[in-house]
Amino acid sequence: MIKFSVVIPLYNKEKDIAQTIKSVLNQNYKADEIIVVDDGSTDNGVKVVQKIFEDKVKVVSQKNLGVSMARNRGMDKAKNEYICLLDGDDLWEENFLEEIQRLITNYPDALFYSTAHKYIDEKGNVVKGKVSFSREYTGLIENFIETFSNNYALVNSSSVCVKKSSGVLFPKNEKKGEDICVWLRLGLKGSLAFSAKPLSIYRLNASNRSATVHKEAILPCPIKWFYENQQELKEHKQYKSLKKFIYTNIFIIVYGGFSLSKNYVSIDAVIQLMKKNRDLFYILLYPAYLVPVGLLEFIKKIRRRLR
Repeated sequence: MIKFSVVIPLYNKEKDIAQTIKSVLNQNYKADEIIVVDDGSTDNGVKVVQKIFEDKVKVVSQKNLGVSMARNRGMDKAKNEYICLLDGDDLWEENFLEEIQRLITNYPDALFYSTAHKYIDEKGNVVKGKVSFSREYTGLIENFIETFSNNYALVNSSSVCVKKSSGVLFPKNEKKGEDICVWLRLGLKGSLAFSAKPLSIYRLNASNRSATVHKEAILPCPIKWFYENQQELKEHKQYKSLKKFIYTNIFIIVYGGFSLSKNYVSIDAVIQLMKKNRDLFYILLYPAYLVPVGLLEFIKKIRRRLR
């Protein structure tokens, strides 16, 4: 019998965490353990968990080290090989774990597992994440990078199940894109077993999920990782697909994120990194300093549709 550990990082999700945990307890295929890692919350989220769920949930506490370290701590404490991640304000449909169990049974050699997701936008509308598969599709995605480039909704931090034996760790001290770094690294090492049923629910309308606006220079994790390891990555058979993905990611983040929030120091940081690596693609980023807000909002809508 396949046993699941569920790891939920918690930081100031007092209004949402109970509903999140209930969605785990209501699964048709029951989780063996639920671990909530409190990342130094300053609200009453932990008290809510302890009062409502008592011994049904194991709470692990740490000082505020960020979501990556909270996930890593939870995965380290997990007693089972299969670890499913769920953010503290997201939800699962009742057959999510059942579907992951089916994927593991059918594709035991896959390195990680995921279902499609849907998201609830700020107005409460339910929108299915974009994937170029029929709803009934299940299968093994061996060229993960190429497929992920056109299907951002393949995997996220509330739809994924990883093997503890894979040694996966989220990078610490990263403020943007730390989860994508993990998916890329896993996708270079092995295959993703995927179900196109949208069984994970990403809540953009959660109580404190407003986009964080950074005014300091931010180098997104996937971009930094790519250039720091480019020589080694060039030897990989998926390198061309990876490079295409990184360029697309750079364009979306710079125009749909940094430029829209007027975080020009981050645009400059990306440009300087690309210059350092003699990548002339940086020339296409200079207009980001000048693009009208209306066009940037349009780009942001495109970015949303890719999720």
